[in-house]
Amino acid sequence: MTILKMDPAEYSVSAEYLSLMLDVLARRGIASEELLSGTQIEPGCWRDPKARVSAQDFERVAVRAIRMTGEPWIGWELGASMTLSSHGFLGYAAMSSATLGDALELAVKYFRTRSTMVQLETFLEGDMAVMQVNELLSLGGLTPLTMESLFSSFHFMGQKLLPGMEVLGELRFSYPEPEYFERMRPLMPVPVYFDCAYNQMRFPAERMDYPLQFADPRLARMAADQCEQEMATIKAPPALLGQVRRIILAGGGRFPSVEEVASELHMSSRTLKRKLQQLGTSYQEILDGLRKGLAVEFLTQSDHTVDEIAMSLGYSDASNFARAFRRWTSRSPSDYRQ
Repeated sequence: MTILKMDPAEYSVSAEYLSLMLDVLARRGIASEELLSGTQIEPGCWRDPKARVSAQDFERVAVRAIRMTGEPWIGWELGASMTLSSHGFLGYAAMSSATLGDALELAVKYFRTRSTMVQLETFLEGDMAVMQVNELLSLGGLTPLTMESLFSSFHFMGQKLLPGMEVLGELRFSYPEPEYFERMRPLMPVPVYFDCAYNQMRFPAERMDYPLQFADPRLARMAADQCEQEMATIKAPPALLGQVRRIILAGGGRFPSVEEVASELHMSSRTLKRKLQQLGTSYQEILDGLRKGLAVEFLTQSDHTVDEIAMSLGYSDASNFARAFRRWTSRSPSDYRQ
C-alpha cells in the first residue's frame, strides 16, 4: 500500500461554500473584508465555480465567523441555506439521478470536487443505510460546524428530492454534545447521539431505492462528465486517518500498537507518527476516539455490562475503563447510561 505524500496546506474546499458562509454572515451585518482579513483568499474568487480555498484559510474564516457572531451552532444554518446548486455539478448530478441510492453513489464518488477535507462513505448495516463522513484532515474545533452543516444540507436536500417523505433515522456525531445543543434537541426530527465512533446519518435502507422527482438520465450523464473533468484537476489526498481507523477496528477487540499499524501500512512507526502529526492528530488520539465512540454506543444502544464493555475495548478491568471514560467525557460509564 502506497501512501501519497501531500502537504496539509493542499487540502481544500470549494470556494462556493465560502461564498455561502459570507452571505449568511452578511445578513448579520458582518462584512466579508473582516472575515477574509489575514487570509490568502482573493475577494470574489467564488465567482469562479472551479475556485478553491485552502483548508487553513477556510478554518480561519469559520473560526472568525463563530467568534464574531457568538453562534457556534451556525453550521446548522449554513446547511439549511445550501441549495442543490451550492454543490456545483455534483448537486446537479445527484438531483437528476434515478434513485436516492444512485444520488448517494455519485456523492461518494465525486465529493472530492467539493472538498478534500472530508470523504463520504455509504454502506448498509442491517436494515439501515449509513452515510458516513470521514475526516481526511483532523478538523479539531471545526468538526461541529463541518458535520452539522453537511448533515443539515443532506436533510434539506433530501426533502427537496423526495418531497413528503417521513423523516426517519438518527444522527451520530464523534464529538461531545455542545452546550448549545440542549435547546436545539427538541427541534431535531430524529434522535441525535454524541461521542460516537463516527459521524453518521442513518436512515431506512429501503429508501435507497426511492425514485427522485427530478430524475433525468441525460442531465445526470452531463453533470457526471463535468464532475469527472473536475476530479482530474484535484489531487486526491491520502485516506490515512481512515486506514488507521480500519486497521485498529479490524482487531476484533484487540487494539494494535502504533508499531503494528505502521507495519500494516508498510512504513516505520516514526513515519506514521510524523504523518499523523502533519494531519493534526496522533495515534493515541485516534485510538482514544474510537474507544470512546465504541464505549458510548455500547452504553447507549446495548445491554452489555460495564465489565463486558471494558473487556471488549481491551481493558484489563472495569476500573481502568471507567477512569479512561471519565477522562474522555467527564462522566462515569454508569452516569452516561442513565
